[in-house]
Amino acid sequence: MEKLKNLWDDKLWFKILVIVVILALSYCFGIIAILLGFILFIYAIITVIRKYIFKKNTRFKVRYILLSFLALTIMGGYGYAQTHPEEMEQSRIRQQETKKAAETKKAEDAKKAAKAKKAGAARQAEASKQAEAAKQAKAAKQAKAAKQAEAAKQAKAAEQAKAAEQAEAARQAEAAKQAEAAKQAKAAEQAEAARQAEAAKQAEAAKQAEAARQAEAAKQAEAARQAEAARQAEAARQAEAAAQAQAASQTEQNGNSSGYTRDANGRWHRSNGQFASKKEIAAAGLVW
Repeated sequence: MEKLKNLWDDKLWFKILVIVVILALSYCFGIIAILLGFILFIYAIITVIRKYIFKKNTRFKVRYILLSFLALTIMGGYGYAQTHPEEMEQSRIRQQETKKAAETKKAEDAKKAAKAKKAGAARQAEASKQAEAAKQAKAAKQAKAAKQAEAAKQAKAAEQAKAAEQAEAARQAEAAKQAEAAKQAKAAEQAEAARQAEAAKQAEAAKQAEAARQAEAAKQAEAARQAEAARQAEAARQAEAAAQAQAASQTEQNGNSSGYTRDANGRWHRSNGQFASKKEIAAAGLVW
């Protein structure tokens, strides 16, 4: 197998020979070649999905698989047509018969549709005639009802016009009364608004003075608090530094007395130089 692979990679005549043999076999065994061609087409689709969707490497390039599919399908179809002319002729005859039967059925369906359309047109004409008669009778009835409604509408309109005239006179009198009352209310409202504006102005001035006083007091209190906090932080830092120095000195003394030593990285060692565990250090009363 390795020799065949080397021949395929190194020898052009071997590639040509293999291609010629495959084409000859495809010509002789057309059905098998067409089947293999469709299998290669499906494999090409799978290769495209693996390469461009799942981002996986593929062994063969898609264009070579498609070229193989086309070559096998074309050569297999041509070979089958040349080696099985009787079957191709029978297939052509069956196709013609199927086409003829379809055309015959189509013509019969068109004939039935035309007949049904003609019967439908006759039924529609009869229905239209009956609908026209009913429409005329309904129109006469509606005209009579409209005449009666118009007479009633005119009588009602005259009555409504008289009532509207009386209502308009009453509305105008009421509007004049309301306008006078609105004028007096507006004058009172303007006087009240002026009084409230003056009071609001005075209150705003007092509020701003109080806010300025409170802001100054808050500023002074905040400065005193920050100074006290800084003093306490400095004292705490100094106390913490002294405590840490005392703890480190005590730990170093305990370590020397127990045989453990501590390197520059803070790791504890036994007397033989090996690293000591947390458990040992805790048992010796030392800080890890």
